[in-house]
Amino acid sequence: MSEENEPQNGVEPETGRPDGSVGSGLAIPDPEPTVAGLSAEETTLKFRAARSLFRGSIRAAHRPVVTGTRNVPKHGPVIIASNHRSFADSIYLSALSPRRVSFMAKAEYFEGRNLGNRLVGGFMSAVGAFPVERGSAAAAVKALETGEEILRAGGVFGIYPEGTRSRNGEIGEGKTGAAELAIRTGATIVPVGLVGTEDVMPVDARFPQPKSFSVTFGKAIPAPQRQHPAGKQRKDLTEQIMAAIRALVAEAEHEREAHRSKRRR
Repeated sequence: MSEENEPQNGVEPETGRPDGSVGSGLAIPDPEPTVAGLSAEETTLKFRAARSLFRGSIRAAHRPVVTGTRNVPKHGPVIIASNHRSFADSIYLSALSPRRVSFMAKAEYFEGRNLGNRLVGGFMSAVGAFPVERGSAAAAVKALETGEEILRAGGVFGIYPEGTRSRNGEIGEGKTGAAELAIRTGATIVPVGLVGTEDVMPVDARFPQPKSFSVTFGKAIPAPQRQHPAGKQRKDLTEQIMAAIRALVAEAEHEREAHRSKRRR
């Protein structure tokens, strides 16, 4: 579970090259998808059992503050666009989101090389995660094509527009992959602000720390109709997404600090 094995998932549509990090997570077309060798019913049961287990464990260990879940549409294609502070962000989002979210997952999780990978891999396999080979541009492009298929089927796809994990908590410039997927598929974008996950799972930590974190689902951003040429449209939509994420993070950090100050009195 160390950082050097973390895969990449951001893709600029103009180049088709990876430039971001991938977490662990799963797919959920609406209606329910199937996992290889499993019926739709079996997939649903395995997903519910796995998420229930992980959700219960996360809530007991970290007491996360989760707000804004009603901002996630109950049906139809949705892109969950979040800032990225911890390698475990995708696990937390998958477990705590109101709908089943699909993230690309690094291939090592499916190989079960150690106990940590087997635990995480078991969760992702149960809900239909798809693997990505680290450092392979072709594999990353193929994975995003799978993400597009999930959205076109009415599912939820998770992506980190920054393209990589933040080392200092600052939110970087957004890549245009999320905007391009929204424009292509008509998917609604839900910005998400994560705060505190870097304390729960610090860089190079082998196990989660018993600290709290927050997940804030922001107001949905509807996908615009494609313009020609679409370059400026992608850029403008990306800036809108990043502005929303920054606002959510700033508000959550303010509330977090206010709570700490109150406890110190």
